[in-house]
Amino acid sequence: MTFTEENHAGMLPTDSRWTVTYAIAPANNAISITFALLQNRSLLLAQQEAHNMVLVTTIKTIFELKLIDQDDANAEEDDEFVRFKTIRVRTDHLVTLIEDEGSMARDYLLCLDEAEKAVVLKQIVAYADMLVIDLKAVRAERDDNNLPRELVSPPVLTGELIRLRPAYFIRDVLDPHRERILRFWSAEDIDQFEKDHRQLVAAYKNGPILRCAIDEHDVKTTFDDAWDVAPGKYLRLRTFCGGLATADSNRTDLMHFSLEDIFQAKQCALLQ
Repeated sequence: MTFTEENHAGMLPTDSRWTVTYAIAPANNAISITFALLQNRSLLLAQQEAHNMVLVTTIKTIFELKLIDQDDANAEEDDEFVRFKTIRVRTDHLVTLIEDEGSMARDYLLCLDEAEKAVVLKQIVAYADMLVIDLKAVRAERDDNNLPRELVSPPVLTGELIRLRPAYFIRDVLDPHRERILRFWSAEDIDQFEKDHRQLVAAYKNGPILRCAIDEHDVKTTFDDAWDVAPGKYLRLRTFCGGLATADSNRTDLMHFSLEDIFQAKQCALLQ
């Protein structure tokens, strides 16, 4: 900073730029932590997506984003809130968010006149809105070779499967991939998938020990830990779900690339 002040004073960031930088620092830190978690190659695709949605919730909490009520959509701007498109944030919360970053951050904010301050606060809210929208839209890329699901990841953990009615398991998990499944599994195998699923759902409903064990699972639960609650049982269904959870890039995967794979691929493309 001293070198820049002495040799390139015209290149110093403005007070406005510093204020925005301090304000978005907590969100950027949360993003960095989440992206580090996504590099864990033992994560299932559904878990990666869950971490991403937790990040979205964290950012909403950091900025205290609120949807604008329909009744207030046409209301005039006021000093109490900073509005951007369909969201608003309390002005005093934004000020406190900046001051949380220290005395220097507070001093940069105080250097702004009222017009500059209004512009800066609007930029901060716009940035938060962009983060939420773009993070919600994060999906692994697809191509003709990979032929993945285009929607959400199918359930592969016991805690997800027990919430799926057998009819929905057939409709939403088996049917969309039935033609490709038959390339590797027999019709008898598929019947066993369905039977294992029905038995798992029934065991969860009727077995308090199994139900208690599964209810303790969360987004950090690994595939093996999720299935080890019922050792030696539902083996065919477990094997099938293990295939669904695969994120390796080949022509027979039922899933798309992992999010971490895509981030790495994009970095490689940029470097080239």
